[in-house]
Amino acid sequence: MFRPEPFRSTSFRVALLYTVFFLGSVLTILGITYVAASAEMAGILRSAISDDMRTLRDAFDRGGESALLHDMDELDESTSEDRFYLLRRSSDGGAVVGNLPADLWRDGWTDASLSAEAFDGSEDLKRAASRNADGGVLLLALGDRIGGYDIMIGRNSHVLDETQEIILSAMLWGALVTTLLALVGGFLVSVGPTRRVDEIAETTRRIVEGRLDLRLPVTKRGDELDRLAIDINSMLSRIETLLSSLRQVSADIAHDLRTPLARSRQKLEAVRRQPRSPGEYEAAIDGAIDESDAAIETFNALLRIAQIESGTRKSRFRRLDVADVVRKVCDIYGEVAADEGRVLAWANLQPAEIEGDEELLTQALANLIENAIRHGSAPGRIDVSVSRHGDDIALDVADDGPGVPEGERERIFQRLYRLDRSRTTPGSGLGLSLVAAIADLHGGSASALDNAPGLRIRLVLPAARKASETGDYERV
Repeated sequence: MFRPEPFRSTSFRVALLYTVFFLGSVLTILGITYVAASAEMAGILRSAISDDMRTLRDAFDRGGESALLHDMDELDESTSEDRFYLLRRSSDGGAVVGNLPADLWRDGWTDASLSAEAFDGSEDLKRAASRNADGGVLLLALGDRIGGYDIMIGRNSHVLDETQEIILSAMLWGALVTTLLALVGGFLVSVGPTRRVDEIAETTRRIVEGRLDLRLPVTKRGDELDRLAIDINSMLSRIETLLSSLRQVSADIAHDLRTPLARSRQKLEAVRRQPRSPGEYEAAIDGAIDESDAAIETFNALLRIAQIESGTRKSRFRRLDVADVVRKVCDIYGEVAADEGRVLAWANLQPAEIEGDEELLTQALANLIENAIRHGSAPGRIDVSVSRHGDDIALDVADDGPGVPEGERERIFQRLYRLDRSRTTPGSGLGLSLVAAIADLHGGSASALDNAPGLRIRLVLPAARKASETGDYERV
């Protein structure tokens, strides 16, 4: 069965569900009102009848039969179309005064519907019946014996019945109007989200077709659809970055590995063309092995970066002090730097705790120090420092070498990217890419700054903070 889109939306279904609950609440309230109003009005009628009967009994107790007849005459004079009285002799059942037929008397309470046959001899009953749509009278009466008389006092309770009908009618109309308004409201409420979902679906289809640069629409409402769109947009940005990186890596691998592999092949072919000495064969084999090892090292570094970017290493995170990691690494590389004519200094280390992987941070710092040793000037100085900046921790590795041009500082973190002057030096161009991946895994970032002179690589990592007085820690 065809249904318009808004009627199939979650918003409309939620609105319909709330309609059912609201309708149930309205009917419950009106039902309670109906019962309470009916009981209250019936109580008022019974109280008035009981008061009249009590007045007559008090008159009999005070003055006997004469006082009873006197008060009964006064009540008879005040009779109306909705107030009825009867006084008859108990001995023979003959009526003395009143506007009710004598044969209607009953002992105790009576709640009966009187037909036209009961109206004979009572003009008040006929007039009361003529005012009712059904032509009848609903008699609520109390019968009692006082002295030698049977007395009945009653009221026309048709007004109670009419009130009940009015309340029931209000309940039905209220339920109908509530249902209609809720359905219309649910439809109107669902139109907006349905339109937004259609826009999201259309954008998603275009993204699936290859337009990874598109993003889901986000309004200023800040509702759940906006939050979902923001999260999906972040995911799309990440996917676009990874795919771009994949394309770049594929191109860089083809570019950077083709030359050494081709060179190795040419050398081997040259050796094969004519007989060589055992030493020349060994030299050719050693060269091919070196070229193969360099290619294998490059692929291993790429696999390492992919593993880090997958986020699986987060399970090994624990609380650690970055300053302690720096001391351990610098103790190892101090002599290495001295052998290369450089001074490695690490005196400015502030205590800085984070949630992280010590092995990965050690590798990142080792890459930065090796990079500074390899590309710095001799004699030169390499400074490693750790500082706290609010909720962030900065790990700096600075050298006083030739530095990196400003236009290329962001590109040095790309995979397999190398400056022209560095292409003759050993390396694969993946060291800083690995550093950036490790920083991103820890929720931080890596950036290249001017050290004037030289280059400063800064890792910004989120600091750990106490989650409670128990000493537990969580990431900022």
